[in-house]
Amino acid sequence: MILTKLKEYAEQQMELPPAMYNQRRIAWLISLTIDGGFEGSICWKDHSHKETKKGREIVAPDIGRTVGVKPKLLVDNSEYILGIGRAATKPARLIDCHEQFKILIQSCADATKEPTIIAIANFLNSPLELEKAKDEFLQLLDAKKFDPTENITFRVGGKIPANATENFTRIQDFWANYTAGGEESGKVKSPIMTCLVTGEEKAVEQRLPFLVKGLFGGQPSGTALVSANAQAFTSYGLANSLTSPISREAAEKFTKALNHLLSGKNTRLSVGNTAYVFWTREPEEIDLLAAIEHPDPQVVKNLLDSASKGQEVYGTDVNQFYALALSASVARAVVRDWLATTVPTVKANLKLWFLAQKITDAYGGVGKPLGIYALAASAYRDATKEMLPKVPTALIRNALQHLPIPDDLLTRAVQRNRAEGKVTYPRAALIKLALTTKLGTDAMTDMEQMNPQPNLQAQDDRAYHCGRLLAELEGLQKAAIGKVNASLVDRYYSAASTTPATAFPALIKNSFNHLAKLRKNKVGAYSAIDTRIQEIILKIAPPSLENHTPTFPKTLKMHQQGLFALGYYHQRAHNRAEATGARVGGGQARGTAPTD
Repeated sequence: MILTKLKEYAEQQMELPPAMYNQRRIAWLISLTIDGGFEGSICWKDHSHKETKKGREIVAPDIGRTVGVKPKLLVDNSEYILGIGRAATKPARLIDCHEQFKILIQSCADATKEPTIIAIANFLNSPLELEKAKDEFLQLLDAKKFDPTENITFRVGGKIPANATENFTRIQDFWANYTAGGEESGKVKSPIMTCLVTGEEKAVEQRLPFLVKGLFGGQPSGTALVSANAQAFTSYGLANSLTSPISREAAEKFTKALNHLLSGKNTRLSVGNTAYVFWTREPEEIDLLAAIEHPDPQVVKNLLDSASKGQEVYGTDVNQFYALALSASVARAVVRDWLATTVPTVKANLKLWFLAQKITDAYGGVGKPLGIYALAASAYRDATKEMLPKVPTALIRNALQHLPIPDDLLTRAVQRNRAEGKVTYPRAALIKLALTTKLGTDAMTDMEQMNPQPNLQAQDDRAYHCGRLLAELEGLQKAAIGKVNASLVDRYYSAASTTPATAFPALIKNSFNHLAKLRKNKVGAYSAIDTRIQEIILKIAPPSLENHTPTFPKTLKMHQQGLFALGYYHQRAHNRAEATGARVGGGQARGTAPTD
């Protein structure tokens, strides 16, 4: 399914080069006369410009290559073209590479009768001319101006036969036929099977012709999307790519489409070691990738407002939306996830996603919408080293498909709160997002900011207010004694958020001293804070008739620890907003003690 859509993307939205041609970066030209005489080398590298630092790009013959000896027509490295190898290259392999390249060029010359190819064949078969070229490139190698891995091609009589723009059609036809297993290739004829991409009975590839480029952790030469080279991966005697039979034309098109999307700024999202590509059947006004990567507040606002303005149009011919998640395991590409849906569906799900993560900022203002990486990274101490691929994948699934967020992501966020003794804005947004998918939208209604009467079940409601209480006690401590090296939150957040019954009695007992100090020095602050503390305690549990002391929950479940975090975060943001508003107005903060 998704490979078929990639093939359609290549056919409908890309300017495809000739068959089995690709963008190739060329570092050096070997200039020849029309008779095959060596004229000299030409460097195409320009270190003064980033785009040409490693050479110029042309559209030239190409084919995927891993560890085996497989020459590429007209454009290759010096091991194949000149027999000059890297230090680690074995002599026998070096000889084989060069001989196979000579055979390929001679086959092309015999089949096409193209004068430029005949000139190159003459050059390769002339020991004197070939030695001249080798001597020059060896000098460049000694001077560290040349690297054997760099691509080299030929210029013959001022023309570059490898360049597709010069329209050497006979060369292009030869390469297409040769790579398809034509007679001159000497290859075993490809079997006829049902192509999984097109559904047609066609000759299918033993190995797919191109590799996927640009995946983190993959080989520089590229990674194979379909391959089975060990007995454990084969089935019914089918090896290599025949386990998933695909015709060469289909394989070439979907791989070119995938590489095009992976190289695009507006079609690729990289999070950790996973790459996500997105595309639509037809161009779309809203950049949906930007919406989840670096969301613009105005774009998000327009997206949210569109629900009430009836801007969506649903029908049988709506624009289609596709997404694919990939990572690499050395030589192989790993498909992590894929999606095929409609653009209106994605927009509707994105609205729900942004609403679910919407929360006040740390100072009571309007919070900015967050992208996938910011949300995912908030659950880790060092996201660059610790983030698992499944975390951003889960968030993207939630954003695009409205699928539930796994419980372990909420657990990670809650555990980071306990480890750090604080709740950051991105983590608060992530927790609210996770709780919305777990508890439902109704339970999280009006929870963008502090809500004294949240629509929560009894025990969940108590957990939320326990978080509010911790924030108030923290504010009380700061108002009474100022900044301290280790605040009560630093010492008690973990215990208060997991076993409130063991932490809060001691905290409340200690608060009496702080209240007494405030009553002497800051009567207004004392009155306001004391009133709020009593109001919050009554919401957690009224004092019993026997001992006149509040009863706190013995333990909080994981989602209740998330609600505790929101209550703590909301109360601090609310207090900051009141304190800031009072300072701006020039008066006292209505008795509110500002927090850091």
